[in-house]
Amino acid sequence: MSSQSAPQLAELPNGIRLATIEMPYMQSVAVGFWTGTGSRHESAGQNGIAHYIEHLLFKGTADRTAEEISRQVERIGGSIDAFTTEDHTAYQVKGPAEQLEPLVDVLADLYQHPRFDPDDLENERNVIREEIAMVRDQPSQWLEDLTSAAAWPDHPLGRPITGTEATLASLDRSAVAGFHRAAYTAGQTIVTVAGRVTHQDVLDQIAPRLADLPAGTPLVAEPAPAPAPGFGFARRDDLEQAHLAVGFHACGRHDEARYAQKLLNVLLGENMSSRLFQELRERDGLCYEVQSDIMSFEDAGLLHIYVALDPAEAIRALKTLRAILADFVNRPPSDESLDEAKSYLIGQSRIALENTASQMMWAGECLLSFGEVIDPEIVHQRLAAVTPSEVRAMANRIFRADGLVTAAVGPRTMEKGLRAWHAGF
Repeated sequence: MSSQSAPQLAELPNGIRLATIEMPYMQSVAVGFWTGTGSRHESAGQNGIAHYIEHLLFKGTADRTAEEISRQVERIGGSIDAFTTEDHTAYQVKGPAEQLEPLVDVLADLYQHPRFDPDDLENERNVIREEIAMVRDQPSQWLEDLTSAAAWPDHPLGRPITGTEATLASLDRSAVAGFHRAAYTAGQTIVTVAGRVTHQDVLDQIAPRLADLPAGTPLVAEPAPAPAPGFGFARRDDLEQAHLAVGFHACGRHDEARYAQKLLNVLLGENMSSRLFQELRERDGLCYEVQSDIMSFEDAGLLHIYVALDPAEAIRALKTLRAILADFVNRPPSDESLDEAKSYLIGQSRIALENTASQMMWAGECLLSFGEVIDPEIVHQRLAAVTPSEVRAMANRIFRADGLVTAAVGPRTMEKGLRAWHAGF
């Protein structure tokens, strides 16, 4: 990270942590308000409440209607958005750098002072019901929920972030307001700002607007269970393509082996040069889309492979996949292929961090997970130092039957063969 964008940190009297990345060569500013609370902090009966609150914060405050929240940001050339994950919820605005004050004012208001009007609760409940229905209509998204449920059954990490129709119906105003009070506290709040601003300007805008946020007590997440095999299947006989996921329990964010894991994922299926893409798609023509990715949490992870293909070709594809995995287990990657994977990861990281929103996101995720803003070049150095033998060791560690997770959305005819493959891995 260049000296121009080195983060400047501060902690407000009530415990809010703040990071500013000054980027004087940019014309924009990105602001993020983060709470270190997400769906894994919910009880079973609360499932979906963190995401529900994310929606409701945009429905209005004592001083602004829902329309005024969006209009006051958009009329000055900005945009506003939010998202909920398993372990945090984030609200972000981006706009012209000279509009820092009104952008922060809107964000601070909705973050702290939602009105939770009963009519809004019912309307947004219906909106989320439609969101849940939309997921069921999109097999690739439904597969994500099935994969998580198979990986972490009866655990918050395995429940859908959106909740279910049943849990949504049970969430009244008292429950919503209580969760908001517990989760949106100074001790769990992080503010990150990146763009053509100064750290002092940011402090001047943020400190008075969040000074009254109570310190609070952090919500404690249920620890991730020990890795175990899991299987999930959703029958859809109307689909021409089956949507298939094969995953393996993997290391979390604090594991020193995570750098080797990231490189293993690139070699396996992250890009068009990967083994999965080249063999399943380019050589065998079995699918249009195939890729691998990593879900990473504080204390757990899942490296998962996704492929959409003709159900009749599923077992053939799985046999090829198993051979590819065995090759990673049996021998280290060549120096050349590993160097290419390193160049890809480092290059993509540097490209992403050229914009203010990515810098803001990097700072927020680092502070939430590690308590500091890590210089990306340190991460790049750690990636560059990974050896072929370390990648092979990671493959041996995670490509195991006792950590295998298999899930699919497809016709009834493929379920029996898929279960047999899973059991015989």
